This record gives sequence, structure tokens and C-alpha cells, in this order.
Amino acid sequence: MIEIKNLSFRYEKEPILRDISLKIKDSGFVAIIGANGSGKTTLAKHLNGLLIPAEGEVIIDGADTKKSEAEARKKVGFVFQNFEDQLVYSIVEEDVAFGLENLMMLPSKIKDIIGKTLKSVNIAHLSKRNVNTLSLGQKQLVALAGVIAMKPKYIVFDEPTTMLDARNKKNIMDIIKNLNEKGRIGIIMVTNALEDLKYADEVVVLKNGAVVFDGKKSQLSSKIIKEAGLND
Repeated sequence: MIEIKNLSFRYEKEPILRDISLKIKDSGFVAIIGANGSGKTTLAKHLNGLLIPAEGEVIIDGADTKKSEAEARKKVGFVFQNFEDQLVYSIVEEDVAFGLENLMMLPSKIKDIIGKTLKSVNIAHLSKRNVNTLSLGQKQLVALAGVIAMKPKYIVFDEPTTMLDARNKKNIMDIIKNLNEKGRIGIIMVTNALEDLKYADEVVVLKNGAVVFDGKKSQLSSKIIKEAGLND
């Protein structure tokens, strides 16, 4: 479980997150929504130790990120909105291997994990390709494969459909849902695309850095969406 307790955060003197308390269950699918500037990405970056609370705590399966940043990053993978920035090597299979090589795994084991991971996101046929020749949708799947290969318990997706056309949006969302349902990976999805909420079970709505709704998707009203500055 991910527990957020009285989390507040500032950039310089400007408050970005205001006294947030949440619980994210194992194997859940949570969407974090809000208008631009509401604090969604800042909150998401606290979930794997990319940012550390100015006040309060973020606890990943019992480990406080203030004390165990490295442990948090093992547990929680992160796919950035600008996923191209996550690509380190030019060849697909080499890029996916990057994190595993840093763990000093045997080459034979790395090869096995890469093969299974690329197959799981339907890009095994791209293993020898240069990432610079791939489409945006394919590059996003390479970035995702690099995260999956590390076997995280949770994965955070920051605006996963923003840069994609309709076909690739459906593809990435179907893959994310499959990771959740079949892979039993907890999903935290940051978005302001209301159509993406159909994939989630729980929804957190932010406004001006504070939680204005936290509950089942079925309980989210059009009034709350409107008050949060989102289009219904």
C-alpha cells in the first residue's frame, strides 16, 4: 500500500500541494485528475521519491521515502509524459536492458527478461530497431518496457495519452489495463483527459494542490468535475 500522510510541498515559497492524505491499495487502478497547475505531476513525483515531502510523509509498503528513496524507486516505476527523455540507448533491446545491467544481472537472465517484457507490450518485433526510427506510440512502449523489466509493484503514468493519436491512445490504455488486471501491478495514472477515467477504479481530484474528491469512480459527480476546472 502507498500511504500519503499530510503531504505539503512548495516550489520556493509557493505552495503546490496542501495537506494531502491518501491511501493507494495494492493492485488498484487510481486516476489522479485536475486542471493544469493543480499539482497532479508534483504529487505523482512524490510516489517514488523523485520529490521528497516538505511536510508530511509518503510511505511505500512501510518504507518512508524520506529515509528510503532507492527502495521507493524499486517499488514504484514511473513513465513520464515526455517519455522520449527516458530512452537512454539507441537500440530498443539495449535500452530496456539498461536498468537490469545496473543491477549486475547475468546476461542470460537479462536476455530472458527483455524477451518476455517486449512481448508483453507487443513490441518484440522491434527489439533490434533504433528508437529514433520509431513512432511516438512505439517509443512510449519502449519506455514502458524499461520500467516493466524492473518488476515494480506499482507504475505511475504521467499523462500517458497526451501526445498520442486515437489509435495509440487506445493501445496504451489497453496495455495499462492489462498490466493492472493480469499483471496485478498497481496503476496510478495522472490525467486531465476525462475519457481515460473509464479504465480506473478509484479517482482522486485535485484543485489548487488540495484533494477535493477521493473515492470510487462511480461516486464522482459532474459538479465536482466542474468545480475542479475540468470540462464535463
